[in-house]
Amino acid sequence: MTSVAPAAPSTGPRTRRCIGVVALVVSMAATALVLPLGSVTWAGWQLVLLGGALAAFAVALAMHRRQPFLTRRLVLWSSAVLLVGAVIAPPQASHDVWSYAMYGRIVARHHANPYVHAPAEYQTDPALARVAHGWRHTRSVYGPAFTALSATGMALVGDSATGARLYFQLLAAGAVVAALVLLVRRRADAAALAWIGLNPVVLAVVAGGHNDVLVGLAVLAGVVAASNRRSVLAGVALALGCLVKISGILPLVAVLAWLAVRHGRRAATRAAFAAGTLVVAGYALVGGRAALQPLRTAAAYRSKGSFWVFPVGWAGRHVLGWSAAGAGSVTGMAAMVTIVVVVGIWIACRLHDADPAVAAGGAALVYLLGGVYILPWYAGWTVMVTALGWRSRMASLAQVQASVLLLAYVDRAGVDPDSLHRVLQMAGSRVLPVAQALAFAFLAVTSARHLKAIRRTPRTIRAAVAT
Repeated sequence: MTSVAPAAPSTGPRTRRCIGVVALVVSMAATALVLPLGSVTWAGWQLVLLGGALAAFAVALAMHRRQPFLTRRLVLWSSAVLLVGAVIAPPQASHDVWSYAMYGRIVARHHANPYVHAPAEYQTDPALARVAHGWRHTRSVYGPAFTALSATGMALVGDSATGARLYFQLLAAGAVVAALVLLVRRRADAAALAWIGLNPVVLAVVAGGHNDVLVGLAVLAGVVAASNRRSVLAGVALALGCLVKISGILPLVAVLAWLAVRHGRRAATRAAFAAGTLVVAGYALVGGRAALQPLRTAAAYRSKGSFWVFPVGWAGRHVLGWSAAGAGSVTGMAAMVTIVVVVGIWIACRLHDADPAVAAGGAALVYLLGGVYILPWYAGWTVMVTALGWRSRMASLAQVQASVLLLAYVDRAGVDPDSLHRVLQMAGSRVLPVAQALAFAFLAVTSARHLKAIRRTPRTIRAAVAT
């Protein structure tokens, strides 16, 4: 007679809750410690703490998914503490906040157009010294709504550097608070609140004072409005996102397509008219074509992590003998066409969802994976709206991509020790592009398969599932 070995005991509910609570505490502590660390001499500790915070955050959510332990009150109070820490800490990993301030001062103090005049034209302005050297000759690539916010803030704070950076950090923190309020009113799960308020990626974006969370807030508000059949409000909200950064157009298209399928062409037309009127009027007020010219210049920018550096750019220069400018132009065009195609496939396979959250978030994620110029804080475009579908595969992919990119950008000039700099540089310029390419291919293939399966499904079944 053979004996059967007893099955290994599974992790009990109490154990899962304990693991979740410990992971949450570790994530919060590591996040609070890493926010003030910006000096290149602390890069090693920054990498360890940031990696620990991101990993612990993932564990906490995984435990909550199996055994809920988070409460709204716990998440909201914890978020408030971390947001205060993010605002107090001076921006470290990026100098974008000083460019925002300078563009605002060009309007408020010099009464000029930042889409026509670059910061370097104002040599006597004390704020110019804080703008990164590489951006002093670059005109504003931000939307009219954000330019208006920047000008208003700089008129209020004057020449104060502390006031300038606090203004943009508070603006970013306010966007996070507004997103949490929207989720609370929607009666979202506590984990959805944590996805935004306790997420180390979001807190890093807030600490840098980046305007990307304003785009994310606009996308979330537009998705919520569209879900509530308030099509005009959805169009207005999404248009405001485009008027902060033109990248908001991808979620806008996704929501408009979803409205057309779910609520009819009339609803989509109303939203499109509201959005189009605001965007056109906004850019017309700041110079029309002149305001769009900096965006065309920005199309030539390249960043580490983009997989487009390899296939087209390298082959164009070394095989076909193109100039660097010619190779860059072809690379940008190839990337744009590919992104448009994949975004179209992604949106088409999500048109029958109960709400447009995944469609809108995925449309932005396609760019974050397949763009030629991507930065860690661009995750602000997706993280707000993916909170509505935090259990989805797309949301997990977006979080992993943002986390890896944030870790890669710990590396910068002067990182000590030099050996760490070399390792991070290799990972950022070789490993990360490959990972981005694989994730982009995965998203494209799974979207195409999903779309094919949907087309084979009878319309009545699709309607029933969506309902």
